[in-house]
Amino acid sequence: MQTITEDEFDDRYPLVTNHINPNASWAFGNGPGCLFETYGEELAFVRSQNPNTIWTLVDGDDGNQYVISGYHFVNRIGYLISTIPFPEDADIEVPILFDSDE
Repeated sequence: MQTITEDEFDDRYPLVTNHINPNASWAFGNGPGCLFETYGEELAFVRSQNPNTIWTLVDGDDGNQYVISGYHFVNRIGYLISTIPFPEDADIEVPILFDSDE
């Protein structure tokens, strides 16, 4: 498993905005959100994409959240779609760090 930072993820794998739900989360600044739901029309859209552009936001067993390359079902929160595919057979993980002030 290759671990990269959120900044590296943002630089290497720009995301597609969620054109189905104008209130989707995972927004950059005041822009539209990029997170796709795990059901319905949004899931159908995700499943129709190149598998190497699908990323899954998951709850980790350690209580943290991670973005991991590929389509996953277990512990999923939602899906992200990148405009650039990750390498074939890559296992990439992006820890999502939250401010400890909260």
